[in-house]
Amino acid sequence: MLIGQSLEGVELSITKERVINPHLIPLNHPREESQEEIRKPKPALMAAKPKLWYFHGRGRMESIRWLLAAAGVEFEEEFLETREQYEKLQKDGRLLFGQVPLVEIDGMELTQTRAILSYLAAKYNLHGKDPKETVRIDMYADGTLDLMLMVALAAFKPPEEKEESLALVVKKAKTRYFPVFEKILKDHGEDFLVGNKFSWADIQLLEAILMVEELDGSVLCDFPLLKEFKTRISNIPTIKKFLQPGSQRKPPPDSHYVEAVRNVLQL
Repeated sequence: MLIGQSLEGVELSITKERVINPHLIPLNHPREESQEEIRKPKPALMAAKPKLWYFHGRGRMESIRWLLAAAGVEFEEEFLETREQYEKLQKDGRLLFGQVPLVEIDGMELTQTRAILSYLAAKYNLHGKDPKETVRIDMYADGTLDLMLMVALAAFKPPEEKEESLALVVKKAKTRYFPVFEKILKDHGEDFLVGNKFSWADIQLLEAILMVEELDGSVLCDFPLLKEFKTRISNIPTIKKFLQPGSQRKPPPDSHYVEAVRNVLQL
């Protein structure tokens, strides 16, 4: 018997049996799930972890690490240590304006720190419930970013200028930035900066507080509400985990980090 005839015969016999036995499941018809199968949890599809491309240090990537960690999102890191790595990213067209940080997430390759942070905050519900809350979160976050950028840039200055710059950071924190946030907390009497709900603004303010405290441990002595805020936010489980030794949080910039950045970017 030819193979084609054999298969034709099988199909014919099934067709006849379906006519005789109406309980047979029709061909090409999905089988209905039993009640037990419906109740059984379905395995979730594993989304790829975000991947972060940057130097092995804080810089402009640290706030992105903080936001992901606070949202409970695991991420991978690729550290730039050679000029060749950086040039390859440029050659492959992965750096929109020739700059890092670079974040791979949701099938996209994102650059520009502020845009990345804004996207992550919205994605993980840390960006307010309406435009009015969102713009306040953005204002507060931008303020703390300005303060932290001063710390980051000081690492690349000559020793005498570095000390002056860091002293200026502490002064501005005490006279310009922290009084603003102390007043915000006092005026609304709530636990969080915006809408009495944990947001990107809270994450970044804690990051800034801890960064300035590395320069002056008594910087919060005149800001009792910020002291309480620091304790409260630090004890949120995801943040508490991120603050533990061995996490992906990076230490203050040292000479090795500065040298690596200079070599890769040819500064």
